[in-house]
Amino acid sequence: MAVKAKKVITGGLLVLLLLAGILWFASRGDEKPDSAAPAVTAGEGGEGEAAKPKRKIKYWQAPMDPTYISDKPGKSPMGMDLIPVYEDEAEDEVEGAIKIDPVTVQNMGVRTEKVTKRPFSATIRTVGYITYDEELVKDVNTKISGWVEELYVDTTGEDVREGQELLSIYSPELVSTQQEYLQALQYKARTSDSAFANVVRGADTLLESTRKRLLLMDIDPGQIRALEERGEVQKTMVLRSPATGTVIKKHVFEGMEVKPGMKLYTVADLSRVWVLVSFYEYELPFLKVGQKAEMSLPYEPGVTYSGRITFIYPYLSGKTRTVQVRMEFENPGLRLKPDMYADVVVRSRISDDALLVPSESVIRTGVRNIVITSLGGGKFLPKEVTLGPEGEGFVQVLSGLDEGETVVVSGQFLIDSESNLREAINKMLAAKKAAKKMEMDMKKEGDAGTDTGKEKGEGDKAEMLHPALNKAQAELMAEVVEDYLRIHDALVEESADAITEGARALSGTVRKLKASDPEGVLQKVYRSVEESLDGLLSGDIGKARESFAVLSRTMAAYVRGAGRTDALSAGIKLYFCPMKKEYWLQKAADVQNPYLGKDMLICGNEEKY
Repeated sequence: MAVKAKKVITGGLLVLLLLAGILWFASRGDEKPDSAAPAVTAGEGGEGEAAKPKRKIKYWQAPMDPTYISDKPGKSPMGMDLIPVYEDEAEDEVEGAIKIDPVTVQNMGVRTEKVTKRPFSATIRTVGYITYDEELVKDVNTKISGWVEELYVDTTGEDVREGQELLSIYSPELVSTQQEYLQALQYKARTSDSAFANVVRGADTLLESTRKRLLLMDIDPGQIRALEERGEVQKTMVLRSPATGTVIKKHVFEGMEVKPGMKLYTVADLSRVWVLVSFYEYELPFLKVGQKAEMSLPYEPGVTYSGRITFIYPYLSGKTRTVQVRMEFENPGLRLKPDMYADVVVRSRISDDALLVPSESVIRTGVRNIVITSLGGGKFLPKEVTLGPEGEGFVQVLSGLDEGETVVVSGQFLIDSESNLREAINKMLAAKKAAKKMEMDMKKEGDAGTDTGKEKGEGDKAEMLHPALNKAQAELMAEVVEDYLRIHDALVEESADAITEGARALSGTVRKLKASDPEGVLQKVYRSVEESLDGLLSGDIGKARESFAVLSRTMAAYVRGAGRTDALSAGIKLYFCPMKKEYWLQKAADVQNPYLGKDMLICGNEEKY
């Protein structure tokens, strides 16, 4: 009974609580809302929060492909929802600046450094090798034929003094000349007191002639005097060293036959040596004749030799892409041996007030040099710079930067890629806006009836060329279209030579077309070609593009008219450039705008014809 009573009491309490709750909610429903309380809407803060301005969407972008953009929401080519990009996220894009979240900047490991002005010197360390000073190398040879009787210097590497005896030679020619000299000397003595002047003069001439022959055989005046005093012929002639130095080559042996001009010894003075060093092309701005250089040898640590640059060779090595430089060093104690390798240091003062940035901060594209400058607050701006010499981890900036600016030295490649992406997106947006504006303008003109003679709303698209062509002319027009497409491809590649070649081919085809058209049916075609040839053949890509636009107007009219069937079967497409407001033809599947260059190659809309 007690348990049953307890259950009844508990059930009653639950019923009472339920009735109380219903009455409380009913009483709350009779209350009126406070009219002063602000309503909470999307994009705005609730009570106690600052109101947030509504954000404006600039464009929609594919999450996995940032290059795919749209002016309205939808799906990306991968089937994903497009995400909005707001105007406040894309601020400063027109000026080329981009803004990156500070957390992202930190995760990228971005480091920056101030641009400074200071003295700029370059130190080049390289390796050279020692060789003989060619100005101090002498060859010893003889001007007579004969046989070596005795060698006084018979080893390579031996030191000799100037005038020292090297060897003796027996020469029949020398013996006979000595005999003639003695006879001429005796004849002069016998005729010295002759009453006939011609006889005295003849004896003097004969003696002088024979003496010169001895001198030309390298018999020195001292040996000639000894011959006069001795009065008898000497069997051998002694060859003496022409310079002080070391015998570096020896080609002669005792008993060997020698002939005039034969090299017997090579003597080199080693008191001064040359050091030949190779430098890379980019190091040439730091070198000049007369500049000081320092050299050290691996086997003499701590010892430094001072020299100077005496010659920079005027050619480059094709294999190593280096320039050879000759340096001159004194050789005290003959410690510098030819063919030794040496460590060479050249220090060059480039500027006392150079604007410098770290070498690693420069992005080198091959065409331009870019640095990324930090504007603060997560904003970055790419700048094109002109560079000077580079050394010691820094490069001189000649133009494009100012002292005190901050450049990015790490992570700049990621920032540059983001900047290029934003720039490309802006260009595509601008192209779409221009195309849309032109379409609206053309539609307005059509609605107003200002474009008489054309279908309403079609504008320039209504222009057609319908000449009556025979078979030969149709084939020639097909060649004209091919030559035109060739010029288009050359403009896309920005190859002036290819543009010229295509223009010459087009000129030859049009001459044939003109000859086949005595009635002037195709007069509009070859006149437009003739008007555009000067620009296409000029070698200037800018002029070529202007002339190509003139030619494209006629070609577009042709494929809309008489050439439509052939163009469709050949897969030729018609495109319109909203930036230049010109048409062009192409075969490629992707857009290849010939007017704007590689930076805006994909700008253009395909037209139906």
